[in-house]
Amino acid sequence: MSTICIFGVVCNILNLCVLLQRRLKESPYTYLTGLALADMLTLISMSSVSVVRGDYIRHENIFFTLTRLQTYIYMPLANYFGQVSTMITVALTMERYLFTTYPLHTRTFCKPTYARLVITIILIFCAILSSPRFFTETIDKRIGYEHIFNISLCLTHPFIIEYSSTNSSHIGQCFCVVGSTKQGFLPFKNYYYYTMLGINQILPFAILLCLNLSLIRRVQAANRFTLAELVARQYNNVRSSAPTVNTKKQKRLRDEQRLTKTLVAVVIVFLICNTFTIVSYPGLVRFITSNKYPNYIQGGFRIQKLITNIMLLLNYSINFFFYCAFNQKFLDTLKETFRYENLFCCLKSSEHRTVPAHSSININSKICTTNKYILHYQESPQEINRQRRQFSKKEDF
Repeated sequence: MSTICIFGVVCNILNLCVLLQRRLKESPYTYLTGLALADMLTLISMSSVSVVRGDYIRHENIFFTLTRLQTYIYMPLANYFGQVSTMITVALTMERYLFTTYPLHTRTFCKPTYARLVITIILIFCAILSSPRFFTETIDKRIGYEHIFNISLCLTHPFIIEYSSTNSSHIGQCFCVVGSTKQGFLPFKNYYYYTMLGINQILPFAILLCLNLSLIRRVQAANRFTLAELVARQYNNVRSSAPTVNTKKQKRLRDEQRLTKTLVAVVIVFLICNTFTIVSYPGLVRFITSNKYPNYIQGGFRIQKLITNIMLLLNYSINFFFYCAFNQKFLDTLKETFRYENLFCCLKSSEHRTVPAHSSININSKICTTNKYILHYQESPQEINRQRRQFSKKEDF
């Protein structure tokens, strides 16, 4: 999981480097910038969680400290930024749907200013919903000999203590961290988490599924229209000297279609990963398997949860490849951003500043040469004829 997190952080850094360019100033790219930032922060939070869930820490105090950080900081932050990422995806999909359905009425609010306002509202809304996650859980140590150790209540995978800075008698015993909900929040726990399941998973899934199907139909219709237009232009032998306004309009329409295709690809991957998340909800799994498979929550559910986490991390990581595959404007901006001349422009400018004398000599020589040509072409016709007669006499001689 740590490898996927590092890979995803690098990809989202590339996304931000491109999306923050002035060339990509439309409102959808503002949403994509917020999405890339939320995905990157989610992956950073999850990377620390993957360290705790790894199987290479054998020091009880270090492990317990990292687990406390995971429980009180990193996991709530990962859930918060993941929720922000989901809401930004929903907002962008709704904007694309409204823009393709009512293009004349929505141009007034499909602007970067409104996009930034929507992202700000999403940040505040998700912060309010996620705030109980920071204060409602508590953890404690569980230490015991292996033959009497009960792992059913363990929050983390148990291990044999190899190092201990507090009590050397703990070395060789089993250790894990147990978690529980604070008593004041316990009556509301199920209501809260089922509400979060509906707001964060089920409702976005339904909205994105319906809107994405509509966008797919519109993309197919736009592709048929573009193909028919191309055939008509070839049939009518329309030359490339068409008005510039039409060319700009067609280019803008192509950019909008590519942006919609990019969003469709991103949403499809989101729906696939979100399906894994819904079916891996602990309360739902416990309700389904409690009668026929009572031990599934301790064994098979761990594997299911691992697969779900990997799918989520990939969802936060691979948007960069969809942008490059479906959005030509993003790809061109990427090439322009990381072009050799742009990367080393500062070095080149410094070289020019260190040799001003050579530059002035070259400029002066070019000016002199240009003046000679100008004087040559400004000579009178009589002078030109005289030079020609002298040249012809030399040839006769």
